[in-house]
Amino acid sequence: MEPIARQQILTWWNDAWREGLWAASWEKSLDGLTAHQAAWSPVLANAPTPPPAPGIHSIWQNVLHMIFCRESWLRRISPETRGQHTTPQEVAASNFPVITEVSEAAWQQANDRFLATQQRVAAALADPSLDVVHLPYLLPHDCYHFGQINLLRAMLGFKHIE
Repeated sequence: MEPIARQQILTWWNDAWREGLWAASWEKSLDGLTAHQAAWSPVLANAPTPPPAPGIHSIWQNVLHMIFCRESWLRRISPETRGQHTTPQEVAASNFPVITEVSEAAWQQANDRFLATQQRVAAALADPSLDVVHLPYLLPHDCYHFGQINLLRAMLGFKHIE
């Protein structure tokens, strides 16, 4: 990736976290949520299965999904683990996992892990020795999921984030 493009992606990555890119900042989108709010998923009228409705993930599940994607790509580009791909078993276990422990400690752990991946992706983008050609795809991916997160926040009664 060209240095100027790499720097622009890094700028957008950091701006999405702190200030937002045409939408609420990622940091503010997670701020102030309790574990129970983060674990909530809406029920659809006339859904064919009992709640939660299939395909509607909670905020917490979206956060864990983004962590999973970020860690997968970081593992692929790390000099120690370069080329390691995610196994089907890892995908089944870690991609939108069911939240089994709804506690403030577990939600805080997910937030801490998310922040760590935010920083690790930024560090990778800033490191010219790493081949980060696929990391820019995380930016629209995560923006998409933060759209879902902010819709869920609105459904929970939170005000629009300025």
